[in-house]
Amino acid sequence: MSRRLVLHVGAMKSGTSYVQSRLFANKRMLLDRGILVPGMNWLSQVMAASDVLRGGEAQWAKMAGKVQAHEGTSVISMEYLGPVRPVVVRRVLASFPDHEVTVVVTARDLNRSIPAMWQETVQNGRTWTFADYLAGIEAWRPGHRDETAEPPESGRTFWRQQNIVRFARTWGEEVGSSRVVVVTVPPPGAPRELLWERFCSVLGTSPDGFAPARMGNESVGAASTLVIRRVNELLNDEGLVFPEGTELRKGVLAKQVLAARKGEEPAIGLPVAPWVADHAAHMVSALDGLGVSLVGSWDDLTPVDVPGVDPATVSPSVVADAAIAGLAGVLAEQIRVASTSFSSPSDASVDDEGSG
Repeated sequence: MSRRLVLHVGAMKSGTSYVQSRLFANKRMLLDRGILVPGMNWLSQVMAASDVLRGGEAQWAKMAGKVQAHEGTSVISMEYLGPVRPVVVRRVLASFPDHEVTVVVTARDLNRSIPAMWQETVQNGRTWTFADYLAGIEAWRPGHRDETAEPPESGRTFWRQQNIVRFARTWGEEVGSSRVVVVTVPPPGAPRELLWERFCSVLGTSPDGFAPARMGNESVGAASTLVIRRVNELLNDEGLVFPEGTELRKGVLAKQVLAARKGEEPAIGLPVAPWVADHAAHMVSALDGLGVSLVGSWDDLTPVDVPGVDPATVSPSVVADAAIAGLAGVLAEQIRVASTSFSSPSDASVDDEGSG
């Protein structure tokens, strides 16, 4: 049996968490079909990817060893590997000298990616307003930036994670452009399973019979994003700069509490700006010109208006409601955690009696 590695490298907010959740929810069934998903869970692949990015060996070598020992197809899915430099690409590929490597770049239409990326970067501790974020992205877009100027941090960060032409070119120079597969995220209104079906076609297996995803990288609404942004500012003032408190700030406040109320507040909206449409057309042309393989349709990357509101127009009362809900949710979680370390009720009653 031939050895093959499907290496899924992003981009961010292009269904990566959905694909990863499906993979790990179905490890056993995939293995029954000859497809290995190495690692105990998604975090195993996170740690391995972080290791190879830093030039380390332990975690990455452990995962690579599992792939090497498997006679068949293996799949690693980690968007951290999308924007890496050629030296890292070569380091990754050197771990699999006997494998046919297929590099998968999932891609979503640019206009939908912008608000999704803003709220995600805010969840990761950033404090840019939406207006500043948009301005930075436009100013630093590939092919139009002033390379002699200091890059706006928002624009630099966005394009590092969303310049899929560069991803395809960098990886294609090492594996061959025909072994780079762009899988497009279906447009709004398409069946949710369609992205999984497209990914399975690259794996070489039927999409039928798999369990649904157990989790997703949940987004938050406009008001909640404003709350998190302001919390980040206040924590920065206290010297608690992200990633300090990541588990509580992102894990609890954002992903649990505020994500759960997404349906109760307006979404972040964004009409298609002329420069976005222009950039998307050039992006598709460049990808097609590289000779990459395509699963889906280039039309899926045509920008569409994102329904919702400009965050700057959200009523302060709506933001206050989100803030109060966030506070209550975080307190509830902390109370539950603290209650497990308290004395038993009988001990507490003795303490109360003795305090008189």
